[in-house]
Amino acid sequence: MRSLQPWPLGAKLSLVAAPFLLMALCAIAVLVWMSLQLEGGAAAVNEAGRMRMQAYRLVLSAQAGPTPTLPQEVATFDNSLQLLRQGDPERPLFVPWNADVRLRFALVQAAWAPFRSRLSGAAMLDPGAADFVAHIDDFVSSIEAHLAHWAALMHLLQVALMALAVLGAAALLYAGHRFVLEPVRLLKQAIHRIQGGDLGARVARTTNDEFGTLAAGFNDMAGQLQSMYRSLESRVQEKTAQLEEKHERLANLYEVTTHVHKASTLDQLASGFTKSMARIARADGVALRWSDESNKSYLMLASHGLPQAMLDAEHCLVAGDCHCGSPQAIPGARVIPIRTMQPKRKDHCARAGFQTAVSVPIRLHERLMGEVDLFFHAQVELSDDERALFEALTLQLAGEMPSLPSQNSTLRANLMANKAYLDGLMQISDQIGGWIEAAQADGSLNSKLPPLVVLYTLYARACDPVPGFLKAGGQHTDEEIVDLVLDTCFDGLKTR
Repeated sequence: MRSLQPWPLGAKLSLVAAPFLLMALCAIAVLVWMSLQLEGGAAAVNEAGRMRMQAYRLVLSAQAGPTPTLPQEVATFDNSLQLLRQGDPERPLFVPWNADVRLRFALVQAAWAPFRSRLSGAAMLDPGAADFVAHIDDFVSSIEAHLAHWAALMHLLQVALMALAVLGAAALLYAGHRFVLEPVRLLKQAIHRIQGGDLGARVARTTNDEFGTLAAGFNDMAGQLQSMYRSLESRVQEKTAQLEEKHERLANLYEVTTHVHKASTLDQLASGFTKSMARIARADGVALRWSDESNKSYLMLASHGLPQAMLDAEHCLVAGDCHCGSPQAIPGARVIPIRTMQPKRKDHCARAGFQTAVSVPIRLHERLMGEVDLFFHAQVELSDDERALFEALTLQLAGEMPSLPSQNSTLRANLMANKAYLDGLMQISDQIGGWIEAAQADGSLNSKLPPLVVLYTLYARACDPVPGFLKAGGQHTDEEIVDLVLDTCFDGLKTR
């Protein structure tokens, strides 16, 4: 069953005032019509009285003998009869017809024909003229009686209109008190109770109009205010839970820091870090990717919870092939909606059933080292605290990751299995080896040192964190840092 729509306050007041307004308009319209009737009837009375004068004039003209004006006077009388019969809306003039008025007018018309024929014999007009004028007087009297009836009705209607105005004003006063003043009084009482400390004060909603809505809003506000005072304990519990959450984050950060410090191998460091990230982030899968010097490719060092097919497909990832490996992305953790992210790229994670990926870059001294990718089967959003925690964890990892792969690490095994990497390494080694031999031949380098030792020394200095520390300090330009590193590399620290 459909519920009735609430009536607004304006509609209720309009509903109360509308009947009285309509009745007043109808009464005014009737009064206007009756005044027109009275005005037209008064003009008809004047025209009928004029016919009486015309009848006497016709008699005097006929007794005086044939005159040129007699036919014109007869025509004027005929026009008067025609005017009374048809009326004249422009004057206005119209006879208020009823049965008696019609009968009297018919008698006047019937008496006019013989009276008109006897105008040629003036001696015979006296008794006929008196009878004819008597018929006209009766016609005028019937019109006046009818107009007196209309006047009485109009006076009665005016009294009724006054009574209607009084009743309408009383109805509007009652409606104003019922729909406006009474709700305001109840609302004022409830406000005074709230001010006095009674937070349980409520306003009874007796209507569905604007005051009903206002009462509901006031009750909601009072309920919220009451619940605020009653929920102090729950707010304390909430604050306690927040403190516990922060304590948990600190514990997680301490756990990861302890792990990365105690890890003895790269495999142990990477695998332990991914497991800790999966537990801390409640992720369904984690991938730890490490980048080359130019950030053009990413190698997966460790993973947790990822299917084998995804591991095989994304073991070595070229930058830009996937939304995860994007060195040009904005700093900080990124939330990647896997199924809606544009443009479309590799979809191994989507085929594995993941809905969302969170990519956290690993940076050390503004240099991108790699990234940690968290995969979720559901759609997730990161809070600011979670972003800060993930970035702090990756910062701890970046500080402990070795710059060169160890002899037993998975990174070294993967690099050695990459033909393109080996070909490039051999090409660079041969070119640098040629430069070393040329420098030893012209005396620029110590010729007693084997070229292979010099080459390994250069490789080791390429991963030296000293340039990064000097640049972060901001006390030297890039050219000065290069000169200092070259001096310490080739000349050593011994005084010459």
